[in-house]
Amino acid sequence: MPTQSPELGTRGCSRRHDRRPRSPLWRLRVWQFILLGGFILIIGRLYYLQIIQGPELKNKAHVQRQQHNLLVHRGAITDRHGLPLAIDTTRYDVYVHPKLVKAGIREASEIFGRITRQPSEKIYKLMNAGYPVITLGRHMERESVDEIQALNWPGVDIVPRPFRHYPEGQLAAHLLGYVNMDTQGQGGIEQKEESLLKDTGAMPTPQLDGHGRSILVKEPNADWGISPPLGRHVELTIDNYLQHLAEKELAAMCRHSQALKGTAIFADPTNGEILAWANYPQYDPNRYHKYALETTKNWSMVDVYQPGSTFKILTVCSGLETGAIKTTSTFYDNGSLTVGNRTIRNHDGGHGSLDLLHLFIHSSNIASAQIAMMMPPKVFHEMLTKFGVGQPTGIDLPGESHGLLLNHKFWKPLDAATTGFGQGAIAVTPLQLVAAVGAVANSGVWEQPHLIRRIYDPRTGVTEKWTEPTKREVISPAVAKHVSHLLADNIAMGTQIAGKVPGYRVAGKTGTAQKVSASGRGYLAGQTIASFVGFLPAENPQLVGIVVIDSPQTDGRWGNTVAGPVFNAIAMESARYLGIAPCQSADQDKTSCQKALAQDPLKAFKSRLAPAPAPEAPSVKYAKEASAREQDLKRD
Repeated sequence: MPTQSPELGTRGCSRRHDRRPRSPLWRLRVWQFILLGGFILIIGRLYYLQIIQGPELKNKAHVQRQQHNLLVHRGAITDRHGLPLAIDTTRYDVYVHPKLVKAGIREASEIFGRITRQPSEKIYKLMNAGYPVITLGRHMERESVDEIQALNWPGVDIVPRPFRHYPEGQLAAHLLGYVNMDTQGQGGIEQKEESLLKDTGAMPTPQLDGHGRSILVKEPNADWGISPPLGRHVELTIDNYLQHLAEKELAAMCRHSQALKGTAIFADPTNGEILAWANYPQYDPNRYHKYALETTKNWSMVDVYQPGSTFKILTVCSGLETGAIKTTSTFYDNGSLTVGNRTIRNHDGGHGSLDLLHLFIHSSNIASAQIAMMMPPKVFHEMLTKFGVGQPTGIDLPGESHGLLLNHKFWKPLDAATTGFGQGAIAVTPLQLVAAVGAVANSGVWEQPHLIRRIYDPRTGVTEKWTEPTKREVISPAVAKHVSHLLADNIAMGTQIAGKVPGYRVAGKTGTAQKVSASGRGYLAGQTIASFVGFLPAENPQLVGIVVIDSPQTDGRWGNTVAGPVFNAIAMESARYLGIAPCQSADQDKTSCQKALAQDPLKAFKSRLAPAPAPEAPSVKYAKEASAREQDLKRD
């Protein structure tokens, strides 16, 4: 066996010594950098959460602790005098754990049935069904809950819930809307002002844990009261009494005429405040789930219609304002007018030479079409836009329709002609039309219609917001005044019923429009939309109103004999209630005023001054008297 030399052994040991692993310093450095980076990230994250996002997260936690099991009441909705139309009360949901009730199930069922006024057998079957928890009752009154609490039985949970109540029932239901089972506002003011009605402002409220127990957190000015926090109150412009009046008269006529639907809107033309807004058919928001959507929607600002002869007011105003016609202009009406390959006709033949006054008296389609065709389509379109046709009014309710105003670039000569008398290229909502005519009453200034008068804090009564409607000048005061005189003389000199309010000089116009088919092509045979729009006193307007009744089946289906009596009844009582002095006029109209004061009120109006046993009696009686004179009163 060969021996190894010392030198070789030494070199061999050196190689073996060189092969030993060196200390892994690079790995140590890597881990040091990783740990340092993680530490920096943790510090940065803590800084971001506690310093930068701290206030926001604290507020979220505050809100979360408040919302869990915290009872919050919506603010009230009232009329302009503070009378409540919608209020929140506390009701209770009661749940029972059958296995925890120590009393016998039969005995418990009989006691629960007596308190909740339910069949005890129904509760007995429910408790024996094997469910761990059953719902004994929802929205229960305090008296019933007190009886259940007095039993002192384990296994009974009582949960307070906010409950929306409408003390006036159907009154103004389409304006108020309703609150669904999830406490969300649906339609009307309830939906439009959802956040404000729930806004409790800066009022501190108790902090609760996950089980609804109070957390003793030191906070300045903390309010540990037991009363639920209350949202902002909304005060409307409508008057409770006038709203009752409008709904009563409208419903009476709609039932009498077997109409499909109807609306009556009355407002102050000087500031756009709506004093009464009635819709038919009505519904009760306390039981909203029993009505179809077609009934609960506010059709008078959602659905559009072609207004017919009431639109001639805007046509004449546009012609005068643009200079297309003069106050002395005359028109020849032979009963028909051919435009292209189509012929336009009046419903009652020709009337010969007509001035503007007799255009309204005879409600001439031919003269109105001539005025419309005298204006370039672009000019006429711009005037109608100023009146608010084809655009929402901005009413403080959700879901308002824009209406329809076809772009003038697509107008044909026939469209301009038919638009002149309320058909053709336009369709409006009743709300848009009453706002447009309100501009004529308000010396040519269009005022935005609105329902909300103010919003205020219920704790202090301090007003936080007054509604400031937008306004714009549509026509000159001179044109507005002249057209007002024409409309007032139209009522005074005509034989129609509509607008004949004893003691007052009313300016207005009737309309009986054909009803467009559902397909949008052609009109429905024998179906009309009857309407009347007007304001009083003619020389100093303080009240403007419109009545529209869809598909009446009686009284000739005319605006004069169907919508007119409703306007008269509401306008006469409203003028008395609001303290509008009879027959306010300029000196040049003293004669007509004296005639208005001297005329003997009709028997139907006399009957309204005395209490009627049935709400619908006055309008029905008046409508029956009117139908006897139908043949003489068709000029609308």
